[in-house]
Amino acid sequence: MKIVCVTSCITGIAHTYMAAEALEQAGKKLGHEVLVETQGSAGSNPFKQDLIDSADGVIFAVDLEVSGRDRFAGKPYLQVGVAKAINGSVDLVEKLIAQINDGTAAKVGDAVPAKAAPAKSDSDTAKKGFFGKLFGGGH
Repeated sequence: MKIVCVTSCITGIAHTYMAAEALEQAGKKLGHEVLVETQGSAGSNPFKQDLIDSADGVIFAVDLEVSGRDRFAGKPYLQVGVAKAINGSVDLVEKLIAQINDGTAAKVGDAVPAKAAPAKSDSDTAKKGFFGKLFGGGH
């Protein structure tokens, strides 16, 4: 399969590229073509539309809004934070492929029902460590 990805973190530097590398390596490991468009402070080199059109699916590994998201309209996709792509890229690629194959993948541009949004637990939203203490969420 051919999967296109977009990575973007808050500062647009290290994590953007770490996620891109992890996704590309996952594609190689699993025998799929995985191409990544990075969006960040260093700029972006957007995919050509024919490349997007030929892709089987999309992974958005982003902590910000995707620039030009409408280019991917109708494509099956997964969206996660950058950290999830860095630490679980093989699982992400496998999950997207499974959802494409069984027809359960969300498509870019489809309305997502309110009940489909995952509920956040207190542990998901609580800030931890130094920054949690700094911003009042840590204990």
